[in-house]
Amino acid sequence: MAEIFRKNKILLFLGLFLSISASAQVVSIEGEWSTKDIIGYSNVFEYSLIKEKQPSEGRSVIFNLNGTFSCGEPMICPNGCSVCTSGSYTMVDNDHIRIAVENVRFVGFYCGNLRTKQENKSKDLGLFYIYKEGDAVRLIPSNGVLQEDKDKMLYAQMLDSFKKEWRSYVFVWNDTDGNLPDEILKDCKDKRKQIDLSNYKIVSSKNENYGNVFLLRENENFYYVVYNAVDKKVSLAYPK
Repeated sequence: MAEIFRKNKILLFLGLFLSISASAQVVSIEGEWSTKDIIGYSNVFEYSLIKEKQPSEGRSVIFNLNGTFSCGEPMICPNGCSVCTSGSYTMVDNDHIRIAVENVRFVGFYCGNLRTKQENKSKDLGLFYIYKEGDAVRLIPSNGVLQEDKDKMLYAQMLDSFKKEWRSYVFVWNDTDGNLPDEILKDCKDKRKQIDLSNYKIVSSKNENYGNVFLLRENENFYYVVYNAVDKKVSLAYPK
């Protein structure tokens, strides 16, 4: 079983590492992109952009060569209210961009108090990690440390991978009275006595409909722990 653990970890880590490495290329941000959210107006964690080959019919953002940008949505109904933002951006390096909103505009007869409260308000959105994902680019809040950005993406992909494959694991449940992640992890015992969980730290987590999933790491070794909050039970995920 220990050998199965080792092979699963190596294959998973290599697959995700190669996927991230393939995405680690210089991305030209200039030009028009379609976007689900208005940059600097929507209260979202990150922005997803798709390169436009033709003029967008939905929300879009244009990054100009002179370091300015404009983002907006088409006027669908004259009686409605459309919002657009504009400002400046700086390419800090090949992997990071800093964005600042300098103007918010509302167009339409019924924008009401939105126009009064939010027009001409500046806001520094901070630094974003530029992550290429197929035809899309994700702008993810960053502290500017590239390795931490890459680790964050690796953890996210590993949790997404586990979500698809969790039924292929075996679980040996332990009771727990813990409420915080570290307290719960202390009650997770490796009943097959293959690893020492006290040497691992939680590097990421995600709530799923089957439980809370914790990703544990020690150097280049990774393990998944699942916590069932309803039954107050926790288990290491064992590959079959």
